[in-house]
Amino acid sequence: GSKTMSIAPTTEVPEGFTADPQQQAQQEEREAQKQMMLKQILSAEALERLGRCKLVRRERAEALEVKLIQMAMKGELRSQLTEAQLIQMLETHSQQSQPKVTIQRRRFNLDDDDDNDDDLM
Repeated sequence: GSKTMSIAPTTEVPEGFTADPQQQAQQEEREAQKQMMLKQILSAEALERLGRCKLVRRERAEALEVKLIQMAMKGELRSQLTEAQLIQMLETHSQQSQPKVTIQRRRFNLDDDDDNDDDLM
């Protein structure tokens, strides 16, 4: 219980790993189910591309995986997605997430009183 917490603070435990083996087994089971569904949704090339994206931008790739599975469950996907279609979705997805970064940056600049914004113009 609390003794293991003091030895290994939760901040040092990598995301997706838990001290509870049962919880970890459930996590692995969900991941396996997700991978099975993605194999049905995506062509081999698209699946490989998504795997490479996951190495670079894990959060973005996982968000897209969830979206793909939701689309498949709603019956929005008529056939397997090709690599080209996946690339298009990744680009659309990244464009949607970029304004958030810009907004955060502006907020940060407003908080910094002695920041000179001339370089941004």
